[in-house]
Amino acid sequence: MITPLELYIQSINSEEQTTPAMMDEMSIFTTIQTITKEEILSYEELSQANITNIFVYDIPEGKKEFNIETVKKIISDIELRPYKWKNIYILRHFDTANKYSQNALLKILEECPKHAVIVLEVENPNSIFITIRSRIIDLTRKNSWTLLSPEWNEIIQHYIKKQYKELAGVLHSLKCTNTEAIAILRWVYPYLKQDDMIRCTDAIAALSSTYETPKYILNVFFL
Repeated sequence: MITPLELYIQSINSEEQTTPAMMDEMSIFTTIQTITKEEILSYEELSQANITNIFVYDIPEGKKEFNIETVKKIISDIELRPYKWKNIYILRHFDTANKYSQNALLKILEECPKHAVIVLEVENPNSIFITIRSRIIDLTRKNSWTLLSPEWNEIIQHYIKKQYKELAGVLHSLKCTNTEAIAILRWVYPYLKQDDMIRCTDAIAALSSTYETPKYILNVFFL
């Protein structure tokens, strides 16, 4: 049986004594539900969202910022692949990180492994480098999931739930631009298996560089 300690408490190496980052269970499950759109209420249910482990990092005790030692620990942890599925890495209070810490994290975000989902918890998004913000999805906005039109929302939900007949029906009547098609693929990306993540990346690249219609590329990817 997987214990909460194994799932989300991660001690951090630093120059001074540190404490593990702690989150209550409700906060953990709320975060996971926001990411996966799955109703997960226990650690045993993580498998239904293809999640192996959850790690949480925070400002070390005695420090005032999310420091470089913490980011190095995160990178080291991310390099250890889970035996299956994905790991989720939650970085709390990352808006306190200095430029060295942010630059270090940017390197892993630029080539994030397929098995890693990195969540930045911040109070002030403007304190994060633009180069970092351009690589993440803002999950804190009200109704962030419905920033897509109801039609696009249906596409993503049918795909996640493997409702391919309904998915084909929505795609048949779909009208969207290349930019909108890329937005759909970016929203569905965190829920994909590793092979599908590669296909999704290729589809986004195709939308950015070819003259194929966005509807055709979405049909190829989803169906």
